[in-house]
Amino acid sequence: MMEQVWQDFLARPGVYVGAICTIGLMTLIYRENVVYRFFEHIFIGLAAGFSIVVLIKDVLDPFLYQPVFKKGEWYWTFVFMFGLLFYFIHSRKHNWLSRLPIGFLMGFSAGQIFQIFSNTYLPQLSDSFRPLYVVAADGSFEFAKSLNNLIFMIVLVTVMSYFFFSFEQKSKAIRNSAQLGRWVMMVAFGAIFGTTIMARMALLFDRMYFIFSDWLRLVQ
Repeated sequence: MMEQVWQDFLARPGVYVGAICTIGLMTLIYRENVVYRFFEHIFIGLAAGFSIVVLIKDVLDPFLYQPVFKKGEWYWTFVFMFGLLFYFIHSRKHNWLSRLPIGFLMGFSAGQIFQIFSNTYLPQLSDSFRPLYVVAADGSFEFAKSLNNLIFMIVLVTVMSYFFFSFEQKSKAIRNSAQLGRWVMMVAFGAIFGTTIMARMALLFDRMYFIFSDWLRLVQ
């Protein structure tokens, strides 16, 4: 029996290592323990090592070594030297130099985020103005699209009324609208939470399939 297990391990060492790591990490279900900590540290170490390899292969090699030493584009060295100013943050006397790349990076990131915000939310803002009476190209009334736009407008107005705090909501209409908006948000949050649970269950099923099919070969 042990001889067969050993031969199977030699034939599929990656599968055995993956199964042992999976079971070791799943011991957290029982409680915090040494086995889980051991495999957690292995995972963090592998992730750190993998990130260094990715940095060298996907950043330093194509954007520094290849342009400077292979193509003679020496001006890229200024970018590299500018990035090295980050390390002056550890110097008490010259740490002000690290603010230069930090400020440049923050400004670049702010501009990029503003662009993403404009491209993402401004079209949604303009799309929120929808007709409640939709007419097709042949002049006929489209009930489904009109009903969809009506539901969308009700949800939009009620949710916005919930976050309208400029005055006290004494009016019964405003108070009921805010209450309906709260219920709509609860339904949306419940759907998001359910999607998150489904994603976690998908990961669990994938690991279970790996153990019972790829490792133990009990499921085909």
